[in-house]
Amino acid sequence: MTHPRPEGTVPAMKCNCGHFARPDEITVCRFCDCERHIASPHGGHDPQTPPGAEAALQSFSEALEVARQELADAADEEVKTELARDSAKRYWLLSDKCPPVGVFDRVRTTVAQRDAWVEEKIADKEMDFRLAREKRRAAAKKVDILSKQGSYQQSISKSVGDSYRGTSGERW
Repeated sequence: MTHPRPEGTVPAMKCNCGHFARPDEITVCRFCDCERHIASPHGGHDPQTPPGAEAALQSFSEALEVARQELADAADEEVKTELARDSAKRYWLLSDKCPPVGVFDRVRTTVAQRDAWVEEKIADKEMDFRLAREKRRAAAKKVDILSKQGSYQQSISKSVGDSYRGTSGERW
């Protein structure tokens, strides 16, 4: 998609999106400031340049902090639902409505039958607990994946930085 060229603008350097920018808005290392580039994980930079590699590393770092908070929240929710399930189980076991174990009026009630009755009463609490547990596991997996990706990006950033220092003799 091409955009009309506003007066006093030039095509953005290193950018194939068709946007235009004023010459004073363009730097050698930057893409234009269109939404597509600003929203990229590289902050509009080429990921093979030090600013792009740093921007990608910062993006992983920020995502990891969000994921850690999500994991903490999911763990809290798991504990709350587990306690609610256990409380409901005790309530129904001690309830007057709970079938007693033994033989009464020539009808035998086993422990397994009583436990099945209680499990039926707390089925919704059990489902809530299992869903919370799976949510916590998914959050933990997300943290693990982001940690690994951040580690890989750290290696890439170091490699890009070393490459630039080797060619220009300067630190970025």
